[in-house]
Amino acid sequence: MKHLKYLLLFLFATINAQTLTLEECYNLAKQNYPLIKRQDLIAKTKEYNLQNAAKGWLPQIQIVGQATYQNDVTQLPIKIPNVNLDPVSKDQYKVYADIQQNIYDGGMIANKKKIANINSEIELQKTEVETDQLKLRINQIYFGILQTDEQLLQTELTKTDLLNGLKKAEAQLQNGVIFKSNVDVLKAQIVNIEQKQVELKSMKKSFLQMLSLFIKKDLDENTILQKPEKILIKDENKRAELQLFDLQKQSLDLQKATINSKNLPKLGAFFQGGYGKPGFNMLKNEFNIFYIGGLRLNIPISGFYTKKNDLALLKTQQEEIDVQKENFLFNQQFQTIQNNDELDKIQQLISKDDELVALRESIKNASFAQLENGVITTNDYLREVNELDRAKNQKITHEIQYLLTQYNLKTELNQ
Repeated sequence: MKHLKYLLLFLFATINAQTLTLEECYNLAKQNYPLIKRQDLIAKTKEYNLQNAAKGWLPQIQIVGQATYQNDVTQLPIKIPNVNLDPVSKDQYKVYADIQQNIYDGGMIANKKKIANINSEIELQKTEVETDQLKLRINQIYFGILQTDEQLLQTELTKTDLLNGLKKAEAQLQNGVIFKSNVDVLKAQIVNIEQKQVELKSMKKSFLQMLSLFIKKDLDENTILQKPEKILIKDENKRAELQLFDLQKQSLDLQKATINSKNLPKLGAFFQGGYGKPGFNMLKNEFNIFYIGGLRLNIPISGFYTKKNDLALLKTQQEEIDVQKENFLFNQQFQTIQNNDELDKIQQLISKDDELVALRESIKNASFAQLENGVITTNDYLREVNELDRAKNQKITHEIQYLLTQYNLKTELNQ
C-alpha cells in the first residue's frame, strides 16, 4: 500500500514537471555558453579581412607635394646665337597625384582571401574544440542528478522496510517480548535514513543549480531528467581537434602559395599627373601641368634570398602539426582502451549486483518473517535491511557509472 502511495505521489508531482533529455541539455548548454558569442566576432573579422583584400584591386592613389633646392641644373654647354635660354631654377616645386592599378599580382590578393577564410575556420574550430569539452561537464552533472534521484528512491524503500520492522517491534514491545532499546535501534536507523535524504536532496539541488546555470533554464526538484539508454560506441574518432589540425596544415599550404606569389612578376598600370615648376619640359622654367602614364613590370629579386628558408620553415611547422596530431591520436586511443576496459569491468559488476540484490532481498524477507515470529532481534533484522540497502545502492552506482563512462567515451570520440 505504501509503495502505491509513493507511486501516486510521484505521478502527481510529475504531471506539471518539465522533462529534459541529455541531448537537449547539450544543445541548450552550447547555445548559452558565453564562448559561443565569439562566433559572431570571428565572422565580422573574416568579413573585414575579405573586404580589405578585395580592395587591393582598387586604384592605389596618393597625393605628393615636393619642394626642393639643388646645387646645379641642366644647362647647354654652348651658346646659340640669337637664342636666349633662361636656366632652370635651382628651386623646384611640384604637386602631383600618383595612381597605381594592379593588373596581375601573382595571386597575392586571391591568397589573402583564402587565408582570411581559413583563419576564420581555424578560430571557429578552436571554439568548437572548447564547446565539445562542455559535454563532459554536462555529463557529470546530468548523471549526478540521475544517481541522487535513484538513491533517494532507494532510501524511501529502505525506510519502508524499517517502518514495517518498527511496527512489528512496537507490537512486541507492548506484549513485553522485547526491550524498548530494540525498538529504538530501528528508530535511530530511520533518523539516519532521513539524514541521508537531506544530504541527497541538498546534493541534487546543487546539481540542478549547476545545470540551470549551463542551460539557462529554471529547474526545481520536480524536474525530470530522462535516463539515457545504453549505446553502441563505434570505432570512429570525430574529434574537433582532428579537423583543427587539418585546417592548420591548409593554412600553412596557403602561406607557402603566398611566398611563391610574392616572388612572381607583377604587372600594373600607373598614371602621374600634376602641376609644378618646371614641368616635363625642362627648358621651360615656369609652372606647368604635367602627366605621364603607362605600364610597369616589377620582377622581385630580393625575395629569393629567403624563399628557401621560408619554405623550409613552413615544412617544419607542418611536421610539428603532424607530431601533435599523432600524439593526440595516441592519447585518444589510450583513453578509449581504458574506457572500454572500465565498461567491461562495470558490466561484470552489474551482473554480480543483480545476483547479490536478489539474494539480499530474499534474506531480508526471511528475516522480516523471523522478526515477526520473534526468532531474531531487531538488530538482526536491521543488519539485513542495511545489507540490502548497500547492495541496491552499489548497483545504482555501477549502473550510473556505466552510462557515464559510455557517454564520456561517446563525447571523447565526438560521436
